[in-house]
Amino acid sequence: MDSHERKRAQVQRHLRSLDKHIGYEEEKRRKAASRERKNARGARGPRRREWSDGDGGWDDEESFERIDRAAVSAPASRGTRPAFDASLPRARIAAVHRGRVELDDGRPARLAGVLAADPELSMVVGDEVAWSEHEGVVRIEGVVPRRSCLARSDPGNPHRELAIAANVDVAVIVAAAVDPPLRPGLVDRFLLGLERGGIDPVVCVNKVDLLDAEGARELEGLLVPYVELGLDVVRCSAAEGAGVDELRSLLRAKTCVFVGHSGVGKSSLLNALDPGGERSTGDVRAYDGRGRHTTTSSSLRELADGTCVIDTPGVRSFGLAQLTLPELRAAFPELEELASSCRFPDCTHVHEPDCAVEAALEEGRLHAARVDSYRRLAGEL
Repeated sequence: MDSHERKRAQVQRHLRSLDKHIGYEEEKRRKAASRERKNARGARGPRRREWSDGDGGWDDEESFERIDRAAVSAPASRGTRPAFDASLPRARIAAVHRGRVELDDGRPARLAGVLAADPELSMVVGDEVAWSEHEGVVRIEGVVPRRSCLARSDPGNPHRELAIAANVDVAVIVAAAVDPPLRPGLVDRFLLGLERGGIDPVVCVNKVDLLDAEGARELEGLLVPYVELGLDVVRCSAAEGAGVDELRSLLRAKTCVFVGHSGVGKSSLLNALDPGGERSTGDVRAYDGRGRHTTTSSSLRELADGTCVIDTPGVRSFGLAQLTLPELRAAFPELEELASSCRFPDCTHVHEPDCAVEAALEEGRLHAARVDSYRRLAGEL
């Protein structure tokens, strides 16, 4: 080995040593910072996180779902569960609390040992479970595979999903005509999440009684894309009762979940559908126009006509974990119809030249809000 090669080998050894030292020091700093954060959290109480979903909306984790984190932070699509006796009686989860759940007959229940020890168990309102009773204590022995699921991305890990409600037939996406104003981007996110979860959507716009003639025309313009998609669109006023009977007929004898912004009037609509429910309601905050979280956890209630309603806390954002391009395209069929005319077969309709979607948008043949929603979501892939 000549002097040049020896010098080169010496430099390489030095660099490897330096890399190892830097990595060691970085790991030390990371662990020290983690300890400091834990100590600080212990001193000031539970940590509150905030995030944005790209639609300009902010949300806080604790206000969305005050449920035991260990019970719901597993992926929405569960893996194989331990076998249980198929002859055991079945019930649905009506509420999830810290360390226990409530069945739809009002009885509290605890997990059997084999389930309690499963770190990947995800159990939410609407799940069907098999149960047994021992000395007056109800114990859940197994969780039945879900036929549908509404889920959002985990605020602590956007690559994981948090299940919100299970075994749902219909989801009512509640928006407000005003106060707060309708946000098509959030409606489109919910539609995509429902498509992924196998749930039929209904778009319900509340507070139409607050609109003047011009506002009513603007609202109808925002709703045109959803009407053209063949979705059920209901205009409601929980305060005056308008549209409530139409909504009730769409939901009769089904299991449904109400989702939407904070302050759009979900609880008021549910009170109109179910006067005996006595859900608390609140006004939109005057200083920022955002809704107050009057519902702080999900719950299931059966109405007199056989409809089962799952109420959820309001959100200001709705993240979608592990979204794929085929899923996104399927949720925007009006764009997909034009895709074959694009110059490139894999056109994303965002920046490519000779894009048929962009041409249709410029010609007024597509709705700008829908295209904007698609592009926002495509940018997150």
